[in-house]
Amino acid sequence: MEENLNHKIDLIVKTDGLLKDYIESVVLKKIKSGMAADIFDNVTPYHIRAALLLRNIEPCSLKEFATAMRLSKASASALVERMVQAGTVEREMNPDNRREILVKVSPALEQHISYVHAELIKWFGSITEEMGVETVEKWYEVMNSLRSVLTDRLKNGDSYEPEGKYGVCNER
Repeated sequence: MEENLNHKIDLIVKTDGLLKDYIESVVLKKIKSGMAADIFDNVTPYHIRAALLLRNIEPCSLKEFATAMRLSKASASALVERMVQAGTVEREMNPDNRREILVKVSPALEQHISYVHAELIKWFGSITEEMGVETVEKWYEVMNSLRSVLTDRLKNGDSYEPEGKYGVCNER
């Protein structure tokens, strides 16, 4: 029974990685190649992924952004700086804590990201047609639950701490 659950978890992890890689290496490149020239022509798929993630948690502190991106605070700071210089991200003072800076997607990039997001929805629509309504409904329920858990964890700054039987990998 436990082996079957481990097999299912392994499939989920591998498929998630496959989906992420496919979206970044094929779908986003295809979307970008079909876009009219704009000031964000040089935005990389990584920056788009960062902006899409930021859009889900904005405005947020640098620490929250670093946690969400799974980066060190220094790496997240460097990424934010590059994105600020490119005009894709803005910084603003936290009205509740003047010593804290919040980051958010710039209005100019918001329009760009909205277009990319709409194209991603079309792409996912083509995949879901092949999967069937029943499978899509199940996927929706799972993703809705997952989004809730992940959003809470990202906002709370939780990090991964191995626990229980899934905390140790004995495979080589």
